[in-house]
Amino acid sequence: MLLDHDHAEHEEVDANFDHGQLDQSAVLMLGILELLHAEHEEGRARVSLAAICKRLGIRMSTLQRLMTALTEQELVEVSTEKERLVAALTASGEEISQALQVA
Repeated sequence: MLLDHDHAEHEEVDANFDHGQLDQSAVLMLGILELLHAEHEEGRARVSLAAICKRLGIRMSTLQRLMTALTEQELVEVSTEKERLVAALTASGEEISQALQVA
């Protein structure tokens, strides 16, 4: 019964959501997840933040703000590797990225 109620609310939210209203930060976060997923598929589990900035055409300060949000949601982990910052998808991030590829 509770699941039916939650499912109905979820469908209502989906029906009212306008995909054209995604803000720029959300679009960039999806781009980061997509980029990290593609790199993971190519066998590169970690990508430098500098490379992400260059590929997405964004400033490091913007990327760091977005990475903070993605890290707080446990979708991405940022670490230091050979004196540079690198990012990798977490298991949850990989799961969401795969779902986005199907959609």
